[in-house]
Amino acid sequence: MPKTVFRVLCALLAVLLLLASVSCGKKGEKLLESSKAEKTPVMKIGGYDVPMEMYRYLALNYKRDLEAGESSDVWLGEGGAALLEELDHDVSAALAYLYATVSLADDYGIHADDAYITDTVEMRMKALYEEYDNDYEAYVEYLRSYNMNDSVYRFFIRNDVLAEELVAEMEKRGEIPTDDASLRAILAGDELVRVKQILVTAEDMTEEEAETAANLLLDRVRAGEDFDTLVQKEGRDLYMFNNPDGYYISRGSYHREFEDAAFSLAIGETSGVIRTDAGWSILKRYEKEQSYLNEHFDDLADEYITGQYNIRLEEREAALRAEGVEKLPALADYPVFQLEATY
Repeated sequence: MPKTVFRVLCALLAVLLLLASVSCGKKGEKLLESSKAEKTPVMKIGGYDVPMEMYRYLALNYKRDLEAGESSDVWLGEGGAALLEELDHDVSAALAYLYATVSLADDYGIHADDAYITDTVEMRMKALYEEYDNDYEAYVEYLRSYNMNDSVYRFFIRNDVLAEELVAEMEKRGEIPTDDASLRAILAGDELVRVKQILVTAEDMTEEEAETAANLLLDRVRAGEDFDTLVQKEGRDLYMFNNPDGYYISRGSYHREFEDAAFSLAIGETSGVIRTDAGWSILKRYEKEQSYLNEHFDDLADEYITGQYNIRLEEREAALRAEGVEKLPALADYPVFQLEATY
């Protein structure tokens, strides 16, 4: 998954976690209807029309992310053009990822307008409205704080339902194993690796200083200092603190750079410095413990199955991006700096 898509989904998660925190009142359900402008297709990806409301959600959240820690006129400076190009790339990548679910589902004969899909979405949305005591105005206003509306929220809920059906269909066709014997053999083999990491972040320093610090730690590792000791004394990965097990990872579950490095290592081998969204990492691969595999079998099996689905989704995302994201003429009416006015 692209790093920027992850940020957008985190924003959605924040909405999911906080939805029940708004005061209640009674307003009409008509507030949920998208306007004609919001429904207008402004982009096309892989044959799918992208409405302005979806573009707005992504563009404004990425815009806010790129502006973080900068002055309000950052777009007018020397780097403004490059920043706008980055925003455009992020939105296109996110759209490809989101519509990959719809595209993949279509291939498996699972369609967004199938009765089961629409009924399940309606059931989940009804439960959500009831959390608000059917106060649609409060619900809509809260979504707007995330540059979202009911239709966009439904898109994400529908994608979740499609993903659930896709995994079930892949399992049914035998494309993803589900029996315990097969999964135990997979987890014991090379499709699951165990690593520990020393993580350096730029939390209290510049990025240049953080990268330099990571390379100095790598020198210490290569000079023979104990890796586990450095993890605890120098690392900034909270998951690694007082955790002798480290990470047990399968493909499709972590950052691509992290996975590629982990799976390239032999047992006992240490990586170079790897740059990810989390910071600068140095990995070491360890022998897996059978007792850990037995104790955590269910969680590891679920993670493997989810990873297998994610791999297929990322492949479809890459295919959609290769086809190109077409900007439709209507997008000229909704430049990123004018989107707030379309509510």
